[in-house]
Amino acid sequence: MRKLPNGVQWNEFHDDEIVDWKRVRSAIEHEDQLTNHRVTWMLTSQGFLFAAFALVFQASTKTDVQYELRAFYQYLLSGLAATGIFVSLYLRLALRAAEIQTEILRGWWVERIGERYKNHPPISGTPPNWLLRMLPFSSFPILFVLSWIIFVLIVLLDFIKPYANTIGTFSLLLTLILGLVIFGFMLGRRKYSKTSV
Repeated sequence: MRKLPNGVQWNEFHDDEIVDWKRVRSAIEHEDQLTNHRVTWMLTSQGFLFAAFALVFQASTKTDVQYELRAFYQYLLSGLAATGIFVSLYLRLALRAAEIQTEILRGWWVERIGERYKNHPPISGTPPNWLLRMLPFSSFPILFVLSWIIFVLIVLLDFIKPYANTIGTFSLLLTLILGLVIFGFMLGRRKYSKTSV
């Protein structure tokens, strides 16, 4: 064991910076593990829902299906899609909570250690490019939400044909607004990441 200049034996458990580094690193590992579990749950649940949707859709397109049952199939398919949307949105909130906690931990460490960060290994890795930094894991469930919305529109095509122009205009405006919000979010994260490092 190493001795300090004053003759006291040094160990890592009495060094506050090392203890804090290990505490923060352990908490970040825990959040990463939760993120991994949540992404796995999301992919598994979405896989089951997509399989059920495909089976019901295939059954609804058979030629021997009675006309009265077509509405039942539309409701069933819409229900599966709504379940997929709700599961995705719920898991998006959980994934975002883990990201926020990780950002809080990194911020605390940077504030705590200041310029002495060069004396310690990085607290966690950083994504290799700007796109992965700006599009976090919590944005992944949005792809499933958009997929389910497209599937619902395909299923309900006969019902929505008279409103096609209105729906198209609304979808275009919604896409434009969503694009502006995402662009603003990306700029905000970029500015935040430059000021926090």
